[in-house]
Amino acid sequence: MKKVTSIVILGALGAFVGAYATGGFNAWLPQEMKVGVSSASLLGDGEVALKEQDTQLEDKLQPVIGCLNDVASPLRDHAQTYVNEYPHLAATPGATRIAASFKIQVYEQNNSISRECIAALRGAITMTPADAGLDDPGKIFADTLEQLIPVMNEVDLYYSRKDNIDDHMKKGGALNEQIMPLFTTLFDAEDKLREIVSERNHTLREKRLVAIEQAFGTENFGWHTLNVSLSARRAIDGISNLAETGQLDTQSIEKVEQAYQAALDKADAFAKAHPDTRTKLGNTPKWFALSSEFNTFLIGLKDFRRLLAGNPDQQAIEAQLSKLQGDYNSMIRSYNMIPDV
Repeated sequence: MKKVTSIVILGALGAFVGAYATGGFNAWLPQEMKVGVSSASLLGDGEVALKEQDTQLEDKLQPVIGCLNDVASPLRDHAQTYVNEYPHLAATPGATRIAASFKIQVYEQNNSISRECIAALRGAITMTPADAGLDDPGKIFADTLEQLIPVMNEVDLYYSRKDNIDDHMKKGGALNEQIMPLFTTLFDAEDKLREIVSERNHTLREKRLVAIEQAFGTENFGWHTLNVSLSARRAIDGISNLAETGQLDTQSIEKVEQAYQAALDKADAFAKAHPDTRTKLGNTPKWFALSSEFNTFLIGLKDFRRLLAGNPDQQAIEAQLSKLQGDYNSMIRSYNMIPDV
């Protein structure tokens, strides 16, 4: 089985992301996708016009994203722990070290979280618009997860009772032969889903930025906040492409850095000119809660450019890329969790 690595992204998949990222998938959840109801020009959070098909695709993506976040990511972590533990268990019959449990949450009854994921994916497949890129791997993931549930439960029960001690891993070996091909199929489908969700989300968010500009112009918090987040996405994509093509150097990274900083500086200037703006509930705009994390990401870009100037070894490059990805992931989680009102 290939190494199961998790990816936390704003839809950005690439060479360095796949190699170095850790964590759980977190791709712009529904709170971020929906614009509020206020028409205040400084907020830029009123209704905007998207094509019906785009709105439908936004809705179709949400259960897929939820399933990737709530089930695929933790299962991948559990599977990796199991893969790491199994050789020791197989080589040491009667070992008391126990393989990972496949419960999504300790309180979960009858695999309820996994079963909700299966239902959500199958529901998404029936939604308009039909999208083979989402629907085909979604069906494979749902069907495979359904096949995995009884096998995972049997593995959990076998090791929790330490039956491997009594039968010297005889049943453990048979269960491993059942579970590993299913994991391979499941995570292959998951990878495809992540890539397609990444592409679809990015396209929709670009369209939403245009729609906000058409409705309210660019001098509002809604446009600036989304524009900076998209600029961060472009930066991650740019670095990923540079890493994949072997073109990482100070000059190429500096161009990525400067493009992102231009968007961030413009948003900062707007926020400083409108410090007293409040939402309809009397809160400060979302920008103010996110600006420090946007700035942390810029610092990471600058640090990476400075690192490359010193001819670092591959390990140092990978460490800095991982940190940069972590900063990006943290920014996304905050964006998802902070309400717009």
